[in-house]
Amino acid sequence: MSNIRIILQARTLSYRLLAKSLLPISGIPLAVLCAKRLGNTGFPVTIVIPKIKIDDTLFHTLKKYKLNVIRGNHTDVISRYVKVAKKMKSNEIIIRATADNPLPDGYFVKEMVKLFENFKRNYMCTHEKFFNLPYGLAVQLFRAKDLLRVSKKKLSKKDKEHVVVALAKDRINTSYKGKLKTYKKFYVKDKLSIDTLDDYIKLEKMFRKCKNPIKTKWQKIIKK
Repeated sequence: MSNIRIILQARTLSYRLLAKSLLPISGIPLAVLCAKRLGNTGFPVTIVIPKIKIDDTLFHTLKKYKLNVIRGNHTDVISRYVKVAKKMKSNEIIIRATADNPLPDGYFVKEMVKLFENFKRNYMCTHEKFFNLPYGLAVQLFRAKDLLRVSKKKLSKKDKEHVVVALAKDRINTSYKGKLKTYKKFYVKDKLSIDTLDDYIKLEKMFRKCKNPIKTKWQKIIKK
């Protein structure tokens, strides 16, 4: 598991809920909580944020918590990932995560990496119906070499902004048969991602029940 790096993207200019990355959950800024949870089993986490004035407060907040931060182009998000991937070995695995999904943790990452390798995938997205996971338990997995290769293609604005769209289109092994039963008991119809104020209030209440919001496993939070 030493060949893995988590890249977490965050920004301040979120149009449906401005500055949601800085909103407190259990007293911890959302982007910080996401990074700490993803790294709670020891995986290295790099947070990639825009290099524009409105994100200066986010940058200083992340540095205050001693997190690894890289800044880059506001709209060309994939270029921020490329900055990290260029420092990685070609076959190393990148876990893409976003700072509006606080549930994924280091244990979840471990489980998804095992599936990624067992399925012999080149690209994997846990939002596929195959995984039977609630909306919000979302990460994407791919190798550094594939990101670098795809980034050299002529990409659309959407490809650059959403990072994994180009990867999903590029690989042939992105379809699944049937459904994975492992996580069926944890499936809920509720949206567990933060896009609106109502989403934030709901997730904040869920995490408030945790004695340790950074260490509590995602399964326990859903059960609560």
